[in-house]
Amino acid sequence: MTTPSQNETKSRQNMLGRLGIAVTCGIVPIWLLVGTYFKLADLSPANLPVVLVKGLGAVGLDLNFVLRFAISIELVVVGIIWILPPLARLVSGVLLASFLPIVVGDMMLGAASCGCFGPVQMPPIVTLIVDGVLLAGVIWLGTYAPSLHLKPELKLGRTLAAGVWVLMSFAIGFGIDAFGTRPGEEIIGDGVIAVESAALPAEGYYLPDYSSWEGRKWSELELDSWVIGSPEDLESGRQYVLLYRVDCEHCHELMEIYFVGPLDHPVTAIAVPERAGFPSEGVLPMACEECRQAELPAGVDWFFNTPVLVLLEDGVVQCAAEESVENPTCFSW
Repeated sequence: MTTPSQNETKSRQNMLGRLGIAVTCGIVPIWLLVGTYFKLADLSPANLPVVLVKGLGAVGLDLNFVLRFAISIELVVVGIIWILPPLARLVSGVLLASFLPIVVGDMMLGAASCGCFGPVQMPPIVTLIVDGVLLAGVIWLGTYAPSLHLKPELKLGRTLAAGVWVLMSFAIGFGIDAFGTRPGEEIIGDGVIAVESAALPAEGYYLPDYSSWEGRKWSELELDSWVIGSPEDLESGRQYVLLYRVDCEHCHELMEIYFVGPLDHPVTAIAVPERAGFPSEGVLPMACEECRQAELPAGVDWFFNTPVLVLLEDGVVQCAAEESVENPTCFSW
């Protein structure tokens, strides 16, 4: 015969078990699916976590592959949670735990968004708190749910279904294009799609390696072939090239300090758009009236942390760097 205290303990354990199932098999997969939807809708490597872009991009890994692989893995985890509950705590816990160092890295790098929801801005600190709470719920509350405990054997039918789901997840992750137009395309009316005439990077994004620019002629860089409106005399004497964004406060502050009034040397200001084009809100007035203006085409993820300043001597890159307003390195070269 059970005592009232034992009944109370059992009732509490049952309640915690139900909460564990709700967190592990409900909230976590929904959280993952929402992020997956927005990433699939956009499919822009620019919305990957900054720490992944800097780390994996620097070693030459295709960021499109990284994005699609991440989407596929999240879909795999969602399917396993629902199809094989005994593995739900394991796969969801591993995935959530893997998110934490990435989010912390983004916070250390000063990222404005974690990239978890594609183009939807989500501060890394918010993601860190949510992922941490969910991970704690999966680990702690899940212990009270017998259906979520690992078992020595898994049902054959469910295991086969999970295998099929894994294949489907990778087919979705690597097979679906972004919803709407593709990079370089624009709907101009009646469903007609116009393609940008300017050449675009084949990968759909451009990740600069400034150290590889130095000592080379500007005209030999791939970037120069994509610039629209580039002047023809960049190989004459000392000149500056400034890559900026029209809504970048630091860019305009740098121009107001160093590029106002008569210029000692010619400056070409190249406007860098977002993939969807130039923003219509938050646009700042052009501070450098003497600058010659050019632009890069839309339809590409340009990984420039603007402002970027390039010093040319007779067309050869002497210095190229993402600058700070306080101490621009290419001015003190």
